[in-house]
Amino acid sequence: MTFLDQLSAAIDIQQQRQDQEYKELMERPLQDRVNKGYTMTNLHADFEFYDGAPSRWVPAPVGNKRYISSVRIHCENNMSRFREGTQVRLSHGPYSFLMEIEQDDVNDFVLRSNSYEYQRNMLDASCFPRDGWEINAENNNITQKLLRATWENLYGNPDYCDHLERFLSGQFRNGYRESQSPTCGNPSQNEAIRKSFVCNYFHLIQGPPGTGKTFTIAKIVSLLMKSGKKVFVTAPTHTAINNCLNAIANELKDKRFVVKVGERHQADEIVGNPHVTRKKTLKLYEYKQNPEFSQEGVAVGATPFALCSPASKKMEGWIFDYVIVDEAAQMSIPLALPAIMHGHRIIFVGDHQQLDPIVPSGTGNRFFDCSIFKRLADLYPQDITLLDKSYRLNDSLIRIPNRLFYDNRISAAHELARPYVSFDCAAAPQIVNHEANELLVVHHEFDSLGRSPYEANLTADIVGDLLRNGVPMEEIGVMSPYRAQIREIRRALLEKVGMEAAQTLFVDTVERMQGQERDYIIYSMSNSNPAEIEDHLDFFYSPNRLNVALTRARVKCLVIANEKIFTFCDELLQDKTAPAALRRGAEVFREYFALATRLEVAVTDEEW
Repeated sequence: MTFLDQLSAAIDIQQQRQDQEYKELMERPLQDRVNKGYTMTNLHADFEFYDGAPSRWVPAPVGNKRYISSVRIHCENNMSRFREGTQVRLSHGPYSFLMEIEQDDVNDFVLRSNSYEYQRNMLDASCFPRDGWEINAENNNITQKLLRATWENLYGNPDYCDHLERFLSGQFRNGYRESQSPTCGNPSQNEAIRKSFVCNYFHLIQGPPGTGKTFTIAKIVSLLMKSGKKVFVTAPTHTAINNCLNAIANELKDKRFVVKVGERHQADEIVGNPHVTRKKTLKLYEYKQNPEFSQEGVAVGATPFALCSPASKKMEGWIFDYVIVDEAAQMSIPLALPAIMHGHRIIFVGDHQQLDPIVPSGTGNRFFDCSIFKRLADLYPQDITLLDKSYRLNDSLIRIPNRLFYDNRISAAHELARPYVSFDCAAAPQIVNHEANELLVVHHEFDSLGRSPYEANLTADIVGDLLRNGVPMEEIGVMSPYRAQIREIRRALLEKVGMEAAQTLFVDTVERMQGQERDYIIYSMSNSNPAEIEDHLDFFYSPNRLNVALTRARVKCLVIANEKIFTFCDELLQDKTAPAALRRGAEVFREYFALATRLEVAVTDEEW
């Protein structure tokens, strides 16, 4: 099968898997969908309407008809998997509206109509139900349409298609020109910057946690722009792109040089930065005719989908001097192709010891073997620069991840610090005042799968003690593998600590925390019986997810887990039919249990 045939098959496989999973989901009984977080029922809805037409492209409303602007959904006991940016179907009998989640609170959602759905999202504002609404996960083929446009562009360019095939199969000869090394970072950062400048085509920068990956990107891009280069900054998530643009903008301090392309809800991290210009679209001819932008060096940030012309109209016509792919270890190969195709030189920045992309497994298609970063790292190890000094993790915090994931090649840039000793604690003194910077809190409580009220309450107690002793809210991060547990923790915070903490603290999944850091990290594993999740064990026992969780803290990392999580590892390792990746995960979890400083908490009356 040719390169193009395999790419075409990969695009179709991804959509077919998505369609099949959605079909099987919607065939489940309603209560089962509710329990698993894919459906919400019996909801109260408060509608907001546009005053007239929402844009000049749609006709003015007639009579009592109004276009829906947003809907605030009120619910109790929110266990859904939905998050900001998720497309959902809001329905009630004959009413059915495709909308997007704009805001996700403890019990409420805010839904908003996007511009493509204005004409469909209209109702009689004088007469409609307020209660009894339902929200369901929605299926779409947007990704397939965008990636199919990439395939069509390659189909019309066989020479470039051959170049890509050689590159992605390890047959490309890269090379570097001679150049003096810049001196704007530590030795490994300077080497990464130098090789990015002098590579013939590509370079790989591996950035373990806290080693200054974003700092290095900002230095590379600002130096390129000062030499008049046009740079595309991309990543699999808008959060990662925004973090990079913030760092670049803080180097240049001029909004003419830094542009973010995306929707309003995709710009949270850069909203307050006066040195970043935000645009919904930026076609090349629009850029060239706009005196607000630098016509010499410029950095444009967007996801690779923005370059999937003509299916996407966001960034038509662009070819960049450099493309910087951040979080490349989380980017699938098909998604990376639009970015690669639009740059003369490509710099991939990531860490294949952290989170992987979510792609269909077991397909036999080489586009789904691994991330773009891991593929290139395996093929071109000589083209990797490892950033080897962590500015986040102190000597104690770096010990376990260094041993488990980095062959002890990473060193801490600063010494051990213990500002948390002798805190005045009302709820969890034995945990908060424990002398270890890293601590595994082991318990024996039996809770429902993926949702542990016990761990949520313990987390809220710890947070309360930290806040009582003056730790700022912005320096506390709480994580879990499961969305249901995130809401359980927010509910416990609301009850025990108050509304401000429930709404302000970072409380989210590990995926949303990658690339960020806090002084204090609490990781609730929220799984009391792994044997019950047999079909998702590879998700839970992911070594990379564990690595991310263990490497977010600057001062103290607290992991809360049921002992069963670790004793079950022995069963997995004895199971000769278990997949190799799952056995690797079980081995890493078992080794983590052996290396960690452990505190065992007493069993209550509700023991399993």
